Amino acid sequence: MKNKNIILGIFILFIIAACAKVDEQDRKNVGTLTLPVASFYVTGNEVPAPVTVTFNNTSEYSDQYLWTFHHNQSTSSEHSPSVTFHNNTDEDITILVTLKVTDSGTGETNTRSKSILIKHSI
Repeated sequence: MKNKNIILGIFILFIIAACAKVDEQDRKNVGTLTLPVASFYVTGNEVPAPVTVTFNNTSEYSDQYLWTFHHNQSTSSEHSPSVTFHNNTDEDITILVTLKVTDSGTGETNTRSKSILIKHSI
């Protein structure tokens, strides 16, 4: 009976040690998980249209990009695209631009949208 209790005790200690090791590894993995962050700024839209605007991608932890230009629903998968905008109206127009970034390793995504001003032609 004593031998069975000793073996059972050793077995329980082995299981506890194994579980602690798995928990330790999980904590390390959580510490290294980084989610993508969509971020960009715009240059070139300071002058009247037609104007070529550059979308400077400053996103982190991502390797796939999907830009959507909502005025005509055009898209781009470039890292930092340049797009020419026309404005034949008598007023400045605002265009919504969305960047969706993806970490292809994890499949995680993040999205950022900004409105940009396109000045009317002089």
